[in-house]
Amino acid sequence: MPRESSTQDLTTGSIGRHIMNLAVPGMLTNLMTFSTTLVDMMWVGRISPAAIAAIATHQYLWFLFSILNQMIGQGSVTLIARSYGSGDKRRSAEVLGETFFFKLVVAVIVMIVGLLTIGPAYRLFGITNEEVFNYGMDYSTIMFAATPLLYSTFTLKTGFRAVGAAAQLFWVSALTMVVNLVLDPFLIFSTIDFTVPLFNYHVQMQGLGLEVAGAAWASVLAFALTFAITLFLFLTGRTFIKLRFRDLFSPSLDTARKILKIGVPPAMGNSLEHFANVLIGSAVNTYGTTIFAAQGVNNMLQRLIRFSIMGFSWSTITMVGQNLGADEIARAEKSVNRSAAIIASVLFLASVGFYFAAPQIAVLFVSVHDADSRETLEWIVRILRINCFLYLPLGLNRVYRAVFEGSGDTRPVLWTSALTTWGLQVPLIMAGVYIMRIGEPDFIWWVMVAGHAAAAVLLFVLFKRGAWKHMQV
Repeated sequence: MPRESSTQDLTTGSIGRHIMNLAVPGMLTNLMTFSTTLVDMMWVGRISPAAIAAIATHQYLWFLFSILNQMIGQGSVTLIARSYGSGDKRRSAEVLGETFFFKLVVAVIVMIVGLLTIGPAYRLFGITNEEVFNYGMDYSTIMFAATPLLYSTFTLKTGFRAVGAAAQLFWVSALTMVVNLVLDPFLIFSTIDFTVPLFNYHVQMQGLGLEVAGAAWASVLAFALTFAITLFLFLTGRTFIKLRFRDLFSPSLDTARKILKIGVPPAMGNSLEHFANVLIGSAVNTYGTTIFAAQGVNNMLQRLIRFSIMGFSWSTITMVGQNLGADEIARAEKSVNRSAAIIASVLFLASVGFYFAAPQIAVLFVSVHDADSRETLEWIVRILRINCFLYLPLGLNRVYRAVFEGSGDTRPVLWTSALTTWGLQVPLIMAGVYIMRIGEPDFIWWVMVAGHAAAAVLLFVLFKRGAWKHMQV
């Protein structure tokens, strides 16, 4: 694993080069992290559509609890990046340690609440199929029990992002992706019998046969490896800042207050989006298990795009935060414009590729062996092709959000999310499903496209107004 140099100055040098140096490893890291769930879904798709629906339902529920992780992470990355940009590396380490303790306390609370409520939550979500419910309970119980590990891992990843140590995080995530990929079939199936694509290598061996629960255990073990390696790198000073062990258990009410001040508005905005997605997911569920399973697969693919976008979004946050910390306001603004231009080009090409490759992508998740699996496959293609029109506005939306998240002026993120989600997407979709009772659900995904396009336009207008340039944290 490459060792980073002792410094990382994003306030001088080529803006485009810095963005790509942060964004590409960040994007690949996000894809590696995302792959734990994506690979889980690809493997459990060999069990049944019900297994896919179970993991899809867990993702909807987990998003609601992950808001707290996002809230603390967002507030801390701004504080760490600003401190690092001003040259105070020791303070950057202290904020990271204070964040670790704060988030660990929150994680224990989330774990307890999650374990106590997952059963009723599945029923409230509308899961009546007992096979989906049982698979979902197996998966969610393991994942919620591991919440302290997951949150602690996310905290350390936040530290890498804020100081710009993207390359190291990529290599760690690549290793954990391989571990998850190897463990999944061994833990899920009682008999492993498949041919490795490209290499034409046939694998046949005995596994543990834990089914959906095995997918959860594989993910947890992969996260545990990520946590151990990233903590080692920080404690031994093998990255841009060095943590002391006592930093990890040093609570600070002042830092917690600043984190919440910065992190609450975007977290509330994300909460509104996630609650809306839960309602929309329930609405999709009324069209039947096959369409809901197809939506679950497309959610995974959309997360693939989102995590790619987040590489550029996070690089923008880091560039804006460090340059504002160094009082390089014009350079911060130029970083945003450069990021937007790059992500727009990348997503246009990705959308065209996904549109034409939709049938080939679908068969990676569902093998046709009966009428239900055939219908699921057809709906995966149908939804994916509509979502191809979503990716460009979604990318610009996230880049312009990064302006406000990097500066600490996060209130525009909340108001934009509230207006476009609950003022546009939810009312139109609920009316179409429950009042107008539209027979085909295609309109749901077209409304989602319109909502993200509106959000991108609003955030661009607020970005050009420039109030974010003068935010003090």
